[in-house]
Amino acid sequence: MGSKPVEKHDQNAAENMSEEDMEMINVDFDFAAPSESDVPALKRLLQQQWYTHAPQLQLHSVAEHIVHLGMNVGIGTVVKVDDLEQIHDPYALMSCMDLGTSSPATDEVRNYFISQLSRAASAKPLLDLVQAATESKPILYIIHERMINLPPQLMPPLLRMLLAEVKETLEESSKPAPTHVLFFSRAFSADALDEGRGDDDDDEPTGLAGARKRKAGGLHARPEDAANAALGKQISNKKRSGQSDFDDGLGSFHPEDELIREFASHSYTYRFPPPRDAEASFEPPLFGRLIAVPYAKMSSLLDRLHQEWPEPTQ
Repeated sequence: MGSKPVEKHDQNAAENMSEEDMEMINVDFDFAAPSESDVPALKRLLQQQWYTHAPQLQLHSVAEHIVHLGMNVGIGTVVKVDDLEQIHDPYALMSCMDLGTSSPATDEVRNYFISQLSRAASAKPLLDLVQAATESKPILYIIHERMINLPPQLMPPLLRMLLAEVKETLEESSKPAPTHVLFFSRAFSADALDEGRGDDDDDEPTGLAGARKRKAGGLHARPEDAANAALGKQISNKKRSGQSDFDDGLGSFHPEDELIREFASHSYTYRFPPPRDAEASFEPPLFGRLIAVPYAKMSSLLDRLHQEWPEPTQ
Protein backbone atom coordinates (compact mmCIF):
# COMPACT_ATOMS: atom_id res chain seq x y z
CA MET A 1 0.00 0.00 0.00
CA GLY A 2 1.43 3.32 -1.03
CA SER A 3 1.85 6.21 1.37
CA LYS A 4 3.28 9.68 1.35
CA PRO A 5 4.93 11.88 3.94
CA VAL A 6 2.70 14.48 5.49
CA GLU A 7 3.60 18.06 4.65
CA LYS A 8 2.54 20.91 6.89
CA HIS A 9 2.02 24.52 5.92
CA ASP A 10 1.17 27.51 8.07
CA GLN A 11 -1.34 29.89 6.56
CA ASN A 12 -2.48 33.08 8.20
CA ALA A 13 -6.20 32.76 7.58
CA ALA A 14 -6.76 36.49 7.98
CA GLU A 15 -3.65 38.01 6.47
CA ASN A 16 -5.63 40.47 4.36
CA MET A 17 -7.95 41.54 7.18
CA SER A 18 -7.35 44.13 9.90
CA GLU A 19 -7.50 43.17 13.57
CA GLU A 20 -10.69 45.21 13.83
CA ASP A 21 -12.33 42.97 11.21
CA MET A 22 -11.21 39.58 12.47
CA GLU A 23 -9.03 38.01 15.11
CA MET A 24 -5.78 36.68 13.61
CA ILE A 25 -5.86 32.88 13.42
CA ASN A 26 -2.96 30.61 12.46
CA VAL A 27 -3.94 27.30 10.91
CA ASP A 28 -1.73 24.27 10.32
CA PHE A 29 -2.62 22.30 7.18
CA ASP A 30 -1.74 18.63 6.82
CA PHE A 31 -1.00 17.41 3.28
CA ALA A 32 -1.60 13.65 3.20
CA ALA A 33 -2.69 10.78 0.96
CA PRO A 34 -6.44 10.16 0.59
CA SER A 35 -7.89 7.28 2.61
CA GLU A 36 -11.12 5.29 2.61
CA SER A 37 -12.52 7.38 5.46
CA ASP A 38 -12.29 10.45 3.19
CA VAL A 39 -14.77 9.16 0.58
CA PRO A 40 -17.89 10.96 1.95
CA ALA A 41 -16.05 14.29 2.19
CA LEU A 42 -14.52 13.85 -1.26
CA LYS A 43 -18.01 13.28 -2.68
CA ARG A 44 -19.17 16.55 -1.09
CA LEU A 45 -16.28 18.45 -2.66
CA LEU A 46 -17.07 16.88 -6.04
CA GLN A 47 -20.75 17.75 -5.66
CA GLN A 48 -19.70 21.33 -4.99
CA GLN A 49 -17.59 21.34 -8.14
CA TRP A 50 -20.22 19.86 -10.46
CA TYR A 51 -22.96 21.97 -8.90
CA THR A 52 -26.40 21.22 -10.42
CA HIS A 53 -24.90 18.65 -12.82
CA ALA A 54 -23.67 16.54 -9.89
CA PRO A 55 -26.76 14.24 -9.98
CA GLN A 56 -25.82 13.28 -13.55
CA LEU A 57 -22.61 11.59 -12.37
CA GLN A 58 -21.82 8.64 -10.15
CA LEU A 59 -19.49 10.65 -7.93
CA HIS A 60 -18.91 7.77 -5.55
CA SER A 61 -16.88 6.03 -8.26
CA VAL A 62 -14.82 9.20 -8.78
CA ALA A 63 -14.17 9.47 -5.03
CA GLU A 64 -13.16 5.79 -4.93
CA HIS A 65 -10.81 6.42 -7.86
CA ILE A 66 -9.13 9.24 -5.92
CA VAL A 67 -8.68 7.01 -2.87
CA HIS A 68 -7.39 4.06 -4.92
CA LEU A 69 -4.87 6.26 -6.72
CA GLY A 70 -3.63 7.73 -3.45
CA MET A 71 -3.39 4.49 -1.48
CA ASN A 72 -2.13 2.13 -4.20
CA VAL A 73 -0.28 4.28 -6.73
CA GLY A 74 0.93 7.13 -4.53
CA ILE A 75 -0.73 9.90 -6.52
CA GLY A 76 -2.95 12.54 -4.98
CA THR A 77 -3.25 14.66 -1.86
CA VAL A 78 -5.93 15.83 0.53
CA VAL A 79 -5.62 18.83 2.84
CA LYS A 80 -6.87 18.69 6.40
CA VAL A 81 -6.55 20.92 9.43
CA ASP A 82 -3.89 19.68 11.86
CA ASP A 83 -5.84 19.04 15.05
CA LEU A 84 -4.79 16.49 17.64
CA GLU A 85 -8.16 16.65 19.39
CA GLN A 86 -10.32 15.49 16.47
CA ILE A 87 -10.16 14.09 12.93
CA HIS A 88 -11.23 16.54 10.24
CA ASP A 89 -12.61 15.87 6.77
CA PRO A 90 -10.52 16.99 3.78
CA TYR A 91 -10.91 20.68 3.02
CA ALA A 92 -9.18 20.36 -0.36
CA LEU A 93 -8.12 17.67 -2.79
CA MET A 94 -5.69 17.30 -5.67
CA SER A 95 -5.73 14.16 -7.78
CA CYS A 96 -6.04 13.15 -11.42
CA MET A 97 -7.26 10.57 -13.89
CA ASP A 98 -6.10 9.45 -17.31
CA LEU A 99 -8.94 10.04 -19.74
CA GLY A 100 -7.22 7.77 -22.26
CA THR A 101 -7.99 4.67 -20.18
CA SER A 102 -11.31 3.02 -19.38
CA SER A 103 -12.71 2.47 -15.90
CA PRO A 104 -16.04 3.26 -14.21
CA ALA A 105 -14.67 6.60 -12.98
CA THR A 106 -12.86 7.69 -16.15
CA ASP A 107 -15.77 6.65 -18.37
CA GLU A 108 -18.14 8.62 -16.14
CA VAL A 109 -16.11 11.83 -16.34
CA ARG A 110 -15.07 11.52 -19.97
CA ASN A 111 -18.66 10.89 -21.14
CA TYR A 112 -19.84 13.89 -19.15
CA PHE A 113 -17.24 16.18 -20.71
CA ILE A 114 -18.05 14.88 -24.20
CA SER A 115 -21.77 15.46 -23.64
CA GLN A 116 -21.15 19.09 -22.72
CA LEU A 117 -18.62 19.74 -25.47
CA SER A 118 -20.99 18.26 -28.07
CA ARG A 119 -23.51 21.02 -27.48
CA ALA A 120 -21.73 23.87 -29.30
CA ALA A 121 -19.74 24.18 -32.53
CA SER A 122 -17.24 26.46 -30.77
CA ALA A 123 -16.28 23.55 -28.50
CA LYS A 124 -15.38 21.17 -31.35
CA PRO A 125 -11.56 21.61 -31.09
CA LEU A 126 -11.65 20.67 -27.41
CA LEU A 127 -14.19 17.90 -28.10
CA ASP A 128 -11.87 16.42 -30.72
CA LEU A 129 -8.99 16.59 -28.24
CA VAL A 130 -10.89 14.74 -25.51
CA GLN A 131 -12.28 12.14 -27.91
CA ALA A 132 -8.79 11.47 -29.28
CA ALA A 133 -7.45 10.50 -25.85
CA THR A 134 -6.05 6.94 -25.82
CA GLU A 135 -3.50 4.97 -23.81
CA SER A 136 -0.84 6.05 -26.31
CA LYS A 137 -2.08 9.68 -26.33
CA PRO A 138 -3.32 10.22 -22.77
CA ILE A 139 -4.98 13.35 -21.43
CA LEU A 140 -4.49 13.99 -17.74
CA TYR A 141 -7.58 15.39 -16.05
CA ILE A 142 -6.56 17.17 -12.84
CA ILE A 143 -9.17 16.84 -10.11
CA HIS A 144 -8.81 19.84 -7.86
CA GLU A 145 -11.39 21.36 -5.54
CA ARG A 146 -11.37 23.05 -2.15
CA MET A 147 -13.65 24.76 0.27
CA ILE A 148 -14.47 28.22 -1.06
CA ASN A 149 -12.71 30.22 1.65
CA LEU A 150 -9.42 28.32 1.53
CA PRO A 151 -6.58 30.47 0.16
CA PRO A 152 -5.11 30.03 -3.34
CA GLN A 153 -1.68 29.60 -1.71
CA LEU A 154 -2.61 25.92 -1.36
CA MET A 155 -2.69 25.41 -5.13
CA PRO A 156 1.06 25.63 -6.01
CA PRO A 157 2.32 22.99 -3.53
CA LEU A 158 -0.58 20.68 -4.33
CA LEU A 159 0.08 20.90 -8.07
CA ARG A 160 3.84 20.56 -7.55
CA MET A 161 3.40 17.33 -5.61
CA LEU A 162 0.91 15.93 -8.11
CA LEU A 163 3.10 16.60 -11.15
CA ALA A 164 6.11 15.05 -9.38
CA GLU A 165 4.07 11.95 -8.52
CA VAL A 166 2.77 11.64 -12.07
CA LYS A 167 6.27 12.03 -13.49
CA GLU A 168 7.67 9.35 -11.17
CA THR A 169 4.86 6.95 -12.06
CA LEU A 170 5.36 7.52 -15.79
CA GLU A 171 9.09 6.86 -15.49
CA GLU A 172 8.54 3.64 -13.52
CA SER A 173 5.89 2.33 -15.94
CA SER A 174 7.48 3.64 -19.18
CA LYS A 175 4.06 4.94 -20.20
CA PRO A 176 3.84 7.94 -22.58
CA ALA A 177 3.47 11.39 -21.11
CA PRO A 178 0.09 13.11 -21.50
CA THR A 179 -0.41 15.35 -24.49
CA HIS A 180 -2.52 17.80 -22.46
CA VAL A 181 -3.71 18.48 -18.95
CA LEU A 182 -7.42 19.22 -18.52
CA PHE A 183 -8.72 21.47 -15.74
CA PHE A 184 -12.40 21.67 -14.80
CA SER A 185 -13.63 24.51 -12.65
CA ARG A 186 -16.55 26.84 -12.03
CA ALA A 187 -17.20 30.44 -12.98
CA PHE A 188 -20.00 32.91 -12.44
CA SER A 189 -21.50 36.05 -13.88
CA ALA A 190 -19.60 38.65 -11.93
CA ASP A 191 -21.75 41.46 -13.33
CA ALA A 192 -24.86 39.80 -11.94
CA LEU A 193 -23.11 39.59 -8.58
CA ASP A 194 -22.28 43.30 -8.66
CA GLU A 195 -25.93 44.32 -8.83
CA GLY A 196 -26.89 45.85 -5.50
CA ARG A 197 -23.33 45.84 -4.12
CA GLY A 198 -21.52 49.01 -3.15
CA ASP A 199 -17.99 49.90 -4.17
CA ASP A 200 -16.83 49.76 -0.55
CA ASP A 201 -17.66 46.07 -0.10
CA ASP A 202 -14.73 44.03 1.22
CA ASP A 203 -12.94 41.85 -1.35
CA GLU A 204 -12.14 38.24 -0.61
CA PRO A 205 -9.22 36.29 -2.13
CA THR A 206 -11.46 33.52 -3.46
CA GLY A 207 -15.09 32.66 -4.09
CA LEU A 208 -17.98 34.82 -5.14
CA ALA A 209 -16.90 37.84 -3.13
CA GLY A 210 -13.63 38.02 -5.07
CA ALA A 211 -15.33 38.64 -8.40
CA ARG A 212 -14.85 42.39 -8.70
CA LYS A 213 -11.23 42.18 -7.56
CA ARG A 214 -10.39 39.76 -10.37
CA LYS A 215 -12.38 41.38 -13.16
CA ALA A 216 -10.37 43.61 -15.47
CA GLY A 217 -11.79 47.09 -15.06
CA GLY A 218 -14.73 45.76 -13.03
CA LEU A 219 -16.79 44.85 -16.14
CA HIS A 220 -16.93 42.17 -18.78
CA ALA A 221 -14.42 42.93 -21.50
CA ARG A 222 -17.18 42.40 -24.07
CA PRO A 223 -20.58 43.94 -23.27
CA GLU A 224 -22.37 41.18 -25.17
CA ASP A 225 -20.78 38.60 -22.84
CA ALA A 226 -22.28 40.31 -19.81
CA ALA A 227 -25.71 40.15 -21.44
CA ASN A 228 -25.26 36.56 -22.56
CA ALA A 229 -24.04 35.51 -19.11
CA ALA A 230 -27.07 37.02 -17.43
CA LEU A 231 -29.37 35.28 -19.90
CA GLY A 232 -27.54 31.97 -19.65
CA LYS A 233 -26.47 32.06 -23.30
CA GLN A 234 -23.20 30.71 -24.66
CA ILE A 235 -20.10 32.83 -23.98
CA SER A 236 -17.98 33.70 -27.00
CA ASN A 237 -14.70 32.23 -25.66
CA LYS A 238 -12.79 34.56 -27.98
CA LYS A 239 -9.78 36.75 -27.36
CA ARG A 240 -10.27 40.21 -25.93
CA SER A 241 -7.83 43.05 -26.25
CA GLY A 242 -5.31 42.83 -23.45
CA GLN A 243 -6.80 39.61 -22.08
CA SER A 244 -5.90 35.93 -22.39
CA ASP A 245 -6.91 34.09 -25.55
CA PHE A 246 -9.74 32.34 -23.72
CA ASP A 247 -11.01 35.01 -21.36
CA ASP A 248 -14.76 34.36 -21.08
CA GLY A 249 -15.50 37.54 -19.15
CA LEU A 250 -16.70 35.64 -16.08
CA GLY A 251 -15.55 35.66 -12.48
CA SER A 252 -13.52 32.67 -11.24
CA PHE A 253 -14.26 30.77 -8.06
CA HIS A 254 -10.56 29.98 -7.83
CA PRO A 255 -8.22 32.85 -8.78
CA GLU A 256 -5.57 30.50 -10.16
CA ASP A 257 -7.88 29.87 -13.12
CA GLU A 258 -6.92 33.29 -14.46
CA LEU A 259 -3.27 32.19 -14.61
CA ILE A 260 -4.04 28.72 -15.97
CA ARG A 261 -5.86 30.28 -18.92
CA GLU A 262 -2.66 32.13 -19.88
CA PHE A 263 -1.18 28.73 -20.85
CA ALA A 264 -4.32 27.22 -22.41
CA SER A 265 -4.55 25.73 -25.89
CA HIS A 266 -8.33 25.15 -25.61
CA SER A 267 -11.13 26.42 -23.42
CA TYR A 268 -14.90 26.11 -23.23
CA THR A 269 -17.51 27.61 -20.89
CA TYR A 270 -21.12 26.50 -20.47
CA ARG A 271 -23.89 27.35 -18.05
CA PHE A 272 -25.11 25.09 -15.28
CA PRO A 273 -28.88 24.98 -14.88
CA PRO A 274 -29.87 27.08 -11.86
CA PRO A 275 -31.07 25.38 -8.67
CA ARG A 276 -34.75 25.61 -7.84
CA ASP A 277 -34.16 28.24 -5.16
CA ALA A 278 -31.74 30.38 -7.20
CA GLU A 279 -34.06 33.38 -7.37
CA ALA A 280 -34.89 33.31 -3.69
CA SER A 281 -31.21 33.01 -2.71
CA PHE A 282 -30.05 35.70 -5.18
CA GLU A 283 -27.56 33.26 -6.65
CA PRO A 284 -25.81 34.51 -9.81
CA PRO A 285 -25.62 32.32 -12.94
CA LEU A 286 -22.93 29.66 -12.52
CA PHE A 287 -20.89 28.08 -15.30
CA GLY A 288 -18.66 25.08 -15.91
CA ARG A 289 -15.27 25.85 -17.43
CA LEU A 290 -12.94 23.39 -19.17
CA ILE A 291 -9.35 24.44 -19.83
CA ALA A 292 -6.77 22.34 -21.69
CA VAL A 293 -3.05 23.10 -21.24
CA PRO A 294 -0.32 21.33 -23.23
CA TYR A 295 1.60 19.05 -20.88
CA ALA A 296 4.86 20.58 -22.07
CA LYS A 297 3.74 23.91 -20.57
CA MET A 298 2.96 22.58 -17.11
CA SER A 299 6.40 23.39 -15.71
CA SER A 300 6.02 26.99 -16.82
CA LEU A 301 2.51 27.13 -15.40
CA LEU A 302 3.76 25.83 -12.06
CA ASP A 303 6.50 28.46 -12.02
CA ARG A 304 3.87 31.13 -12.69
CA LEU A 305 1.72 29.90 -9.81
CA HIS A 306 4.70 29.87 -7.45
CA GLN A 307 5.56 33.38 -8.56
CA GLU A 308 2.07 34.59 -7.69
CA TRP A 309 1.72 32.59 -4.46
CA PRO A 310 5.15 31.59 -3.07
CA GLU A 311 5.18 28.67 -0.69
CA PRO A 312 5.74 29.69 2.94
CA THR A 313 9.22 29.22 4.33
CA GLN A 314 9.59 26.62 7.07
